[in-house]
Amino acid sequence: MGSYILKRLAGAFFVLLTIVTLCFFMIRIAPGGPFDEEKAIPPDILRNIEKKYHMDEPMVQQYWRYVSGVFFHFDLGPSYKYPSRSVNEFIVAGLPVTLQLGFNALCVAIFIGVGTGLIAALRQNSRWDYTAMAMAMIGVSIPSFVMAPLMQLFFGLYLGWFPVAGWDRFSHMVLPSVALGFLYAAYVARLTRGGMLEVTRQDYVRT
Repeated sequence: MGSYILKRLAGAFFVLLTIVTLCFFMIRIAPGGPFDEEKAIPPDILRNIEKKYHMDEPMVQQYWRYVSGVFFHFDLGPSYKYPSRSVNEFIVAGLPVTLQLGFNALCVAIFIGVGTGLIAALRQNSRWDYTAMAMAMIGVSIPSFVMAPLMQLFFGLYLGWFPVAGWDRFSHMVLPSVALGFLYAAYVARLTRGGMLEVTRQDYVRT
């Protein structure tokens, strides 16, 4: 068991190292730079900015500085757009809402998915079954980034049931949570229906 855990941790480390390496070099190979603007920056100021962010160093030294900061200090570096803040600060600021949204979406997926799958299995080949599976197919076919604006447009602007922005009250959380969890609810519904039908057809259940 210990060797298996070590192998999985080693594999995860190399996967993270590969992702960090690809991100580092892809950003630097891409045309343009973080300080390019419509109005040209004077060369002296540009050199000072590059020196502040260590972009005047050799590529290998920049790579080692970035990788060592990520793995040894959990530091993702400074923000080029907001010099007074780091990337870690932006992640920490948005983490509570992200965790809450993920938990809400998980509850939506389990509640809707399991309930819909059970109804579809118990009412097999009925109107309930066809409706549930049609909704599941729609949920699988439409991604969350398309479902979210459609729900905002219909339930928020046309019907006025929920606000389309904010995160202060429960009503603000409904549309984002449903939009994110609906896709996974569709998968859970199909799996629940299939598993329920397989179990109910067993001999001991029929007996």
